[in-house]
Amino acid sequence: MFSGIKNRIRSNKWLVGASITHMMIDGFSVMMYPILPLIAMDFNLSLSKIGVLRTSYSFSSSVLQFPLALIFEGLNEIWILLLGLIWISIGFVAMGFSKSFLILLILSIVTGIGGNLQHPVGSAFISRLYPEKKRGSAIGVLNFSGDFGKLIFPLLVTGILIWFNWHWCLTILGVLGIVTFFMLELILLASGIGKLKGNEKSRKGKLIFALENHGAFVSLSFIGVIDGITRSALLTYIPFLFVDKGISPEKVGLLLTILLIGGATGRLGCGFLVDRFGSILMIVITEFFTAISIFTLLIIHPLLLIPLLIFCGFMVNGTSTVIYTTIASTIKSETRESGYGLFFTIYLIAEAVGPLLFGLIGDAMGLSMVFITLSLISTLIIPIALYSKRFL
Repeated sequence: MFSGIKNRIRSNKWLVGASITHMMIDGFSVMMYPILPLIAMDFNLSLSKIGVLRTSYSFSSSVLQFPLALIFEGLNEIWILLLGLIWISIGFVAMGFSKSFLILLILSIVTGIGGNLQHPVGSAFISRLYPEKKRGSAIGVLNFSGDFGKLIFPLLVTGILIWFNWHWCLTILGVLGIVTFFMLELILLASGIGKLKGNEKSRKGKLIFALENHGAFVSLSFIGVIDGITRSALLTYIPFLFVDKGISPEKVGLLLTILLIGGATGRLGCGFLVDRFGSILMIVITEFFTAISIFTLLIIHPLLLIPLLIFCGFMVNGTSTVIYTTIASTIKSETRESGYGLFFTIYLIAEAVGPLLFGLIGDAMGLSMVFITLSLISTLIIPIALYSKRFL
C-alpha cells in the first residue's frame, strides 16, 4: 500500500512540488483576512482603508503576472515557483515589524510582488505535463492545494493569536515559509530539479502568445473579472460580518477556515466535475448558488452558519477551477505561460479592485449592502456563460 503511494508521488513529483508552493503562497494570501479586524482596531481604520490595505497586496501580486510570465517563459518552472515562495516569506517576516499603517501598506505592496510567479507559471507547467483527459483533475489538484493552504493558514493564525499579537503572527508564519522553501529545495534537488527543462518551444518562439479561441478567451476573462471581484470582496468583509453578528474576533479565523474548507472541496470537486459535465453547465450552477448563499449569509442565524459557509465556499471557489481548466484550451500549448499570465493579470487585478470598491460601498451604505451587491453581481456571470457556449 505505502509503496504504491510512494510510487504515485514519485511519478507526480512536479505536481507535488508545484502544489506545495501553491499551498504556501495561497495560504499567505488569505492569512491577513482573520487579522484585518485586529489591524483595523489597532490602527483605527475604516472599511475603505482596510480595502486599500487588501488591494495593495492583491494588486502588486497580479499586475506583473503577464510581463514576468514573458520574462521567465522557457525557464525551469520549479525554480521560478520557489523564488516566489521565498520572496513572500521574507516579506511577511518584515510585515510583522510594522509600527504604522503606512509601513504595513508599503511592505504589503513589496511582498505581493512574489505572488506574480505562482499562477501563470504553475498552471501552464501542469497543463503541459498532463494530457487533455487528465488536465482537469491535475489542475484541480493544483488548485486544491492552494485552497488547502488557505484553510490551514487561518487555523494557524487562530492558534498563534491565542499566545501572540498579530505582529508576531505574521513573523512566525513568514519564518515557516522560509523553512518550507529550504526543505523543498533540498528534496527537489535530490529529485533532479536541475535536469528539468523549461518549455523549449516557448523559448524559441517569436509570438508573445497565441490564442486558439479568441471568443472563448475573452468571455472567460469577463467571467473571471466578476468572479475575482466577488470572491476577494467576500473574503475581505465576511470577518466583519461575523463580528457584526456578535462572534468574537478570536473565532473569526475558525469560521473563515470552515468557509475555505468548502472552497477547497469546490476547487477539487469541480475539477473532476468539469471533465464530466462541461464548463458552461458547471459555471451556471456554481454562480447561481453563489448568489443565493451570499445573500443568505446576511439573514441566517449564527448557529446555522457552519453548513452555509461550507456550501458557499464550494460554490464560490468552484467556478475558478472551471475557468482555469477551460482557459487552457483557448491558448496554444507552446505559449501557455504568457497566455495564462495575461489571463491571471486580468483576473487578479479584478480581485485586487474588489476589496477597495466594496469598502467604499460599505462606508457609504453599510456592511449589509456589500453582501447584497455581491449577490447581485455574481448573477451577471450566468448570461455571459450561456453566451460563451457558442465558442466552446
